[in-house]
Amino acid sequence: MFQEAIAGHAAELIDHPNANSAEPAGIEVWEKAAEDCVMARISGMRIFGGLPRHKAPLAPQERIARYQALLRLWANGCTCAVDEDLFADILNRQDKIDRYRGN
Repeated sequence: MFQEAIAGHAAELIDHPNANSAEPAGIEVWEKAAEDCVMARISGMRIFGGLPRHKAPLAPQERIARYQALLRLWANGCTCAVDEDLFADILNRQDKIDRYRGN
């Protein structure tokens, strides 16, 4: 059931007009929604050996392309697909935000 919800949400994000928006505000909103979807899926996955946090940060365009590719896989039913580089990028960026906020 959870996997179907993720697949449905991924499909909505793929078709959203902000996914390919030229406006920075539009892509930021879309990227946050995509990140929330990915984080929800990560929290529901059994990942053996932990997530690789030693990966290099992704460039913004590469991150968006990886979100789109991963969401497309999930929307098409491949809900166990993993993008380790994207996961590491998200986790490392969130750690930096948490440290900045003092969490």
